[in-house]
Amino acid sequence: MRPVHPLLVALALTLPPVTAAASVTEPNGLSVPIDSSPQIQLYTLFANRNESINWQTDAHITPNQFSPLCGFTATYVLNQAGSHFGLAWYNDTGTAPLATDLHALLAPNSPVGATFSGTVIKNDPNYKGGLVGFALVGGETHYTNASYDTQCTGCSPQGPWVTALMYASTATPNAYYICFEDGPTSATSWNNDGDFNDDVYFVTGITCSGGGQPCDTGKPGICAAGLTQCNANGTTCQELNPPAQTETCNGLDDNCNGSTDEGAPCPAGKICDQGTCVAACNGNEFPCPAGLVCSNDGHCLDPKCVNVTCPSGQVCVQGLCKAPCDGVKCPHPQVCRVGVCVDPCAGVTCQAGQVCLSGVCIANCNCQPCAQGKACDKPSGQCLDSACTGVTCGAGTYCVAGNCVDDCAGAVCPAGQTCSAGACVAAPDGGAPPGDDGGLTGPPGDDGGLAGDDASGPNSAIPGLGSPSKAGCGCRAVGDEQGGNALVWVLAVGLTAAGVRRRSRSKRLRT
Repeated sequence: MRPVHPLLVALALTLPPVTAAASVTEPNGLSVPIDSSPQIQLYTLFANRNESINWQTDAHITPNQFSPLCGFTATYVLNQAGSHFGLAWYNDTGTAPLATDLHALLAPNSPVGATFSGTVIKNDPNYKGGLVGFALVGGETHYTNASYDTQCTGCSPQGPWVTALMYASTATPNAYYICFEDGPTSATSWNNDGDFNDDVYFVTGITCSGGGQPCDTGKPGICAAGLTQCNANGTTCQELNPPAQTETCNGLDDNCNGSTDEGAPCPAGKICDQGTCVAACNGNEFPCPAGLVCSNDGHCLDPKCVNVTCPSGQVCVQGLCKAPCDGVKCPHPQVCRVGVCVDPCAGVTCQAGQVCLSGVCIANCNCQPCAQGKACDKPSGQCLDSACTGVTCGAGTYCVAGNCVDDCAGAVCPAGQTCSAGACVAAPDGGAPPGDDGGLTGPPGDDGGLAGDDASGPNSAIPGLGSPSKAGCGCRAVGDEQGGNALVWVLAVGLTAAGVRRRSRSKRLRT
């Protein structure tokens, strides 16, 4: 433990105006961390490690529980105390750990620069599969979870002394600086100088609870797809795709303005329809199917829709405006987009150690713990219902509560289609009359909306579009030129942040 000069402590306790920018307050009212120069301070450490971290405003006591991932490391990066304490981890069960619950990572008296080289936490026999915390050991024992530290009963209000601060790295994903004070505390005494540079460890391969999962940024188009990132208050949704400068005919809102394929170029004589450049209808070479008429812009229309203009995000069906996916429930694991059922993971390849979930590449369950009620299916790397681990279902089926269920169970395909072998395909008899199932007349419209999504829920990133067969012309309803404002989950463009590449449908991991 570093000797604490009484005058330094007294001065520190009188410095709230100077340290008002600090975001953590001790029970005695002291704002931390504080500057105790001429020692090496946290701001110097962060600058030397090329971190964009504000040593005061970015100081937090949460998250203080973490999910251990693959690639775990722990490195001793700073010591500004007379003693060198060690670092241990514990299963954070909500109860203060016993000494026997503390599992050593770096031993006391390790030199600065020492790196943990043992079995990673998630593979340690002592790991119970939940969240973990970290502790300073070797003299004083201080925890990342402040509720386990000494309570100041002499303070008003009473509360635990904070002896560890957490900083999320800005240079390394899934990494934190854990900064400890190493002085003793009591029910009435702090006995530390509050600079939090006594023992500092850099820990990688950890994330907060709920980190690294697909999320909705709330933005339209391809900008909607995100991954949860940890912060002091839990998680935020970080955008994966920046908006493109121009639209491409792909059924996606590439520029994230709420419209889809607007102005997307196609070769001469063709128009953009359902994300594909197709021949424009005319009265000769590419006539419209029976019951439809050709519009001035080359689209085949229901006659009832010729003079109908729908709001952005809706299409005209039987003379009425509606969302293109209304009434459609796609077979597992597909989702409905622009009136078409597509597999969100078709055409997506993830990096080693990742799997595709709803079109987003996330850490597989061999590297990241599953949510409550889920269990890791190690061969696939997917988190499944606990009853489904070890269950193998045949083609066209998937596991629900331990039973194999047909992918088509409960599915309602777009008009003119029927569900077969887990996919919506053209019905032999042309399907139900238009509008009976909420679908579109003829081939579905291409407004880019994502209304009436299936059981995949809102986290359904859709990188590719499986367009149905066409009759050789652009067939859609009036009013869908501008696309939809509804959420479109997509990772086909600019997913280098998630390391997504193209792959064949046959290699998709089923969920």
